[in-house]
Amino acid sequence: MKKYSLLVFALILLGAGQLSAQKISFVAKAPSSVVLGSPFQLSYVINTAADADELRLPDLSNFEILAGPYTTSSQQMINGHYSGSLTITYTLMARKLGTFPVGPATITVAKQRLVSNGLSLKVLPQDKNAKANSNSGGGEPQGGGSSSVSLSSGDAFLKANVTKTKVYEQEAFLVTYKLYSLPDVLGVESFKLPEFKGFVMQKIDLPTDQRPQLENYKGHNYTTFVLYQVLLFPQRSGTYDIEKASGTFGFRLRNQRKVKSIFDDFFDTYQDVKRTLVAPSIRINVTPLPLAGKPATFTGAVGDFHVNAQIDKTTMKTNEPVTIRITISGTGNLKLINTLPLKYPADFEAYEPKVDNNYRPSASGVTGTKTMEYLAIPRQPGDFVISPVSFSYFDVSTHTYKTVSTPQYKIHVDKGSGSSSTVVDNYTQKENIKVLNKDIRYINTGDFSVSKQPEFLIKSVGFWLLYIIPLLIAVILYFLFRKQARDNANIALVRNRKANKMALKRLKQASVYLKDQKKEPFYDEVLRACWGYLSYKLNIPVADLTKETMKAELEAHSVEEALIGRYMELLNTCEFARYAPVTSNDALDKVFAEAVAVIEALEGCIKK
Repeated sequence: MKKYSLLVFALILLGAGQLSAQKISFVAKAPSSVVLGSPFQLSYVINTAADADELRLPDLSNFEILAGPYTTSSQQMINGHYSGSLTITYTLMARKLGTFPVGPATITVAKQRLVSNGLSLKVLPQDKNAKANSNSGGGEPQGGGSSSVSLSSGDAFLKANVTKTKVYEQEAFLVTYKLYSLPDVLGVESFKLPEFKGFVMQKIDLPTDQRPQLENYKGHNYTTFVLYQVLLFPQRSGTYDIEKASGTFGFRLRNQRKVKSIFDDFFDTYQDVKRTLVAPSIRINVTPLPLAGKPATFTGAVGDFHVNAQIDKTTMKTNEPVTIRITISGTGNLKLINTLPLKYPADFEAYEPKVDNNYRPSASGVTGTKTMEYLAIPRQPGDFVISPVSFSYFDVSTHTYKTVSTPQYKIHVDKGSGSSSTVVDNYTQKENIKVLNKDIRYINTGDFSVSKQPEFLIKSVGFWLLYIIPLLIAVILYFLFRKQARDNANIALVRNRKANKMALKRLKQASVYLKDQKKEPFYDEVLRACWGYLSYKLNIPVADLTKETMKAELEAHSVEEALIGRYMELLNTCEFARYAPVTSNDALDKVFAEAVAVIEALEGCIKK
């Protein structure tokens, strides 16, 4: 008996320890939509089976409490871990139509006062078929047996809902494909999206715990299922039709009995059917961005954005790095925002900016940040000024262009300890190696012979060749090194010569992505190869290189119009395909082959 008491006491202590270590939650649950006059349940769930008291409900004056509270609890121990739950349930019925808030409830559990979440309940009108049946006086049809029922167009249909039908270029809008059904839905056999021609598409991941919702549409209360959600970004102005979407679904239909009986619910029979449904097409009007007030720094950003700039230090020594970080945050076409053209002074060795994209699509748009880090190393001491850089975007809410600029930074650079003169001084202070006891030979005490040389060494051909050949080599090396130094000083010439090598390196990496079927990194790498090649070849920083300047420079170098067109088409294809639906392998191969061919053709046309 004593051992049994100790065991019970230990279990109580274990449960108390688990309870104290566990974070207690208090969650309110109810349907988001209910029907007027139909009962529904409001539940409060506590993730522990401990005693709870002093439950205080929120204001429920818009609802009638039909029954409750009902309390259920569960407890279990798995692998030594104790867990339990307590559920308190009320049965309610809405008094009127509308959307009503349900405030938080409070309760005391284990001497803790807990507060639940609030809810919002939408009360829908009764289905008009239910009203018709209630007003018919309960008349019964004549005859017996049962009759099969068919699925009409109003019983189940597919619908594409859009947030806007009139948008600006690059303004995102949401398309939601919903299944509306009166009968029970067994499942989705297939679903096919349109191609979304003229738009860049971003798929939105639906929650894994998504549940069907009740929605009143044209007098009927349908159970709705969200099948697919996409954000669309129109690329050009004009009128576009989003083509039809289609899907095949399974439904369970109840066979209606000709004579009504109290046993209908027990003896009704059902029929499972499959139907292919089609969502009608939708017309979208895309308005061009206004030309009036368009700033020179505008590169196509559309949405609502904020810019934040930071510098890690303003006082440093030569050969110490400095970093400026610019973050663009907000909602809009973040993927298409170009790197801002921040410029360091000429005495700074600047590197290509590092870009970090952190954004995700949602029903409200693509939201997140785009961070650009600009690293540079000052090579000379002095006081320097880094000019502001401007970012312009079109605000769709105000229908105006807005420009945001970063601050101006003043940098003071002191002379560092690692200068080249110090390195030379340290090197010249080193002593030459001393060779001791090697300057006098030991006297030869043995026999030796003396022979007369046929002629003086200075008169021999070999003597002069030993002087002339090294002299010629030295002269040749002098001119070669001089030319190399002159070429290296000409940064434009160095970049021009490295352009093809850089592009081939990028394309080699793109071929790896092509082999691994990584579509988006493949197109990104091809774009880097194309933009980087012309940046090196034309000696124009990537940040300053646009399609307009690119075309003008190529025309200035007498590049054929057809080749320029191919290059522009390649850029457009890659930019569009990065965000378009999955592309076939053949299309990727064609893009890769075209990139190699166009760059090789330009290599033969552009001469420095």
